[in-house]
Amino acid sequence: MFNLTPMVRNLLIINVGVFFISQIFPTGIFSFFNPVLPLGPDGYAMNPYFRFWQPFTYMFLHGGLGHIFSNMFGLIIFGPALESYMGSKKFLSYYLITGVGAALFYSGLNTFDAAKIMQAAYEMDGSVDIQYLFQVTNIDVPMVGASGAIFGLLAAFGVLFAETELMLLFFPFPIKAKYFVIMYGLYEIYAGRSGVESGVAHFAHVGGLIVGFVLIKFFRFDERG
Repeated sequence: MFNLTPMVRNLLIINVGVFFISQIFPTGIFSFFNPVLPLGPDGYAMNPYFRFWQPFTYMFLHGGLGHIFSNMFGLIIFGPALESYMGSKKFLSYYLITGVGAALFYSGLNTFDAAKIMQAAYEMDGSVDIQYLFQVTNIDVPMVGASGAIFGLLAAFGVLFAETELMLLFFPFPIKAKYFVIMYGLYEIYAGRSGVESGVAHFAHVGGLIVGFVLIKFFRFDERG
């Protein structure tokens, strides 16, 4: 049903493989890596579990079956066309850079927001419940999954195949790729600021879109491989 290109197939296998390993071995040696691999919620300087490889490895872990299904569905839908256009090596570089960029963007915003909350708590002589504020502002949402990289693919598809019409299950008529990506990006910004769908790292998605757009527009990822 799907014409999978080589790198898309490899990424699919790796993601699914890591997911099932994490499900089969929830305790034992694999559990040792769980606090290390996911990107921490409070920013690098504020996360005692941070390791330098986390902005890379986090994108291969997923929080549940629905989480990995949605991400891999996006990879299967948008990845083959982009890999065929860019070439396998450039496509892989683009995928990984947008994933890492999304992690850095998300963590940077969280570090900034957490610092403001801690400063407010300090000014109020500790009368503010910092952990509660972290929860209501989504700062404590851990980041795992390929969503940042998938949103990078969305950005590339929206630029390189801007006029392609998409038929979406939740949309009653065809919509051009460029408009779909813009609408989706605006929704993610709204959801991230309003707290809709708490537990979702919306600004990681925004980071993937931004990094992907920059790569396409300024770093020659718009050229055919």
